[in-house]
Amino acid sequence: MDCRTPERREQIVEEFNVLPVAYVKLLTGQTKHSDAGQTINDKYYIFHAYPKLGGEKEIIQCGMGAARHFLELIGHEGLPLYNPLHGEGGVVGPGGGPGGPGGRRPREVWNPIAEQLYNAIMWVIIIIDADPNTKIFEIREKVYRFKAREPFHSQVKGVNTIIGRNLGGKTLTDAIDELRVNNNVRDNMCQFDMLVEIINNYTDKDGNPVEIEPLF
Repeated sequence: MDCRTPERREQIVEEFNVLPVAYVKLLTGQTKHSDAGQTINDKYYIFHAYPKLGGEKEIIQCGMGAARHFLELIGHEGLPLYNPLHGEGGVVGPGGGPGGPGGRRPREVWNPIAEQLYNAIMWVIIIIDADPNTKIFEIREKVYRFKAREPFHSQVKGVNTIIGRNLGGKTLTDAIDELRVNNNVRDNMCQFDMLVEIINNYTDKDGNPVEIEPLF
């Protein structure tokens, strides 16, 4: 959705309920197109915009200038930055630290499995440049909303399936290791042992074991 000018952003907020969905640090060499007209090569926001009079949800993807304006217009403090790199500032992991474009926020309480799954989801989003209107974002929204609870095992299985369909036979850890060549990756954001255990012990609704290859 075009959001190039302050006037256009004000119009959007008048016509839509705008909610921030993700705040992400790009890796070395990555770029994103901004709906505000520029090319993003550092940090970016994704917003969902729901028409106040009914209709389909719209997606807004923009850099920090437009994002700050949207957050100001909707009175939102901003999301934690998802930053998987050392020495770049922002949140060390999903569990807390500096918040939106300015200011700090209290440390959030995460279930440890939810935290690993959230990190896995965000890595997948970054690596495959996932479209904000796809299943991985739907799972991300639910895991983030209920971060203090253990996620459903079906959500872990769903992310495992998405990895299998999008990483060309590599595990998520393999793909992250390839990125380490040009990126100083935080090791604590690449730990998926609890997710692997869930996949290795996955059962159907009747409690029967289901053999699934763990791809984390």
